[in-house]
Amino acid sequence: MKAAVAVRMSRRALLAGLITLAVGGLSGNAARAEGAGTAATCGPNITGCWNCGSWLSCCTGHKGTLRAVITQCDASHFQCTFSGTFMKVVPFRYTVTLTVTRVEADKIYFTASRKIPMFGGSFTTNGYATANRFHANYTSPKDRGTFDMSR
Repeated sequence: MKAAVAVRMSRRALLAGLITLAVGGLSGNAARAEGAGTAATCGPNITGCWNCGSWLSCCTGHKGTLRAVITQCDASHFQCTFSGTFMKVVPFRYTVTLTVTRVEADKIYFTASRKIPMFGGSFTTNGYATANRFHANYTSPKDRGTFDMSR
């Protein structure tokens, strides 16, 4: 009888220990996620619509309108969907993930890379955004230039 009670007690202790570890682990993960989120969320809010902008090729002088919608994926990534025009009438649209490299009180610095075969291969972008200004430099095998937007 004592053995059966001991087995039940050890099962309960094991179950209680597992529950404690699981809850403690979840709480720790939540705390780490909140802590990780503070890096990007302490900086300015760059999410939302950016409707006033332009791009400029430093190589060819081509330029056009530029807009974007930015959403936050996690503490160190934003999804940015750019849309605009090329040669005043040819529309373009592409999405890229901005990776946060540094956060200051009023600026978020980022990098991004995306293959866009029709436009010369892989585009690499680096820049910064404040609550009201977005500036980035882009490079590709055949071009380099700037993106500037405000709101």
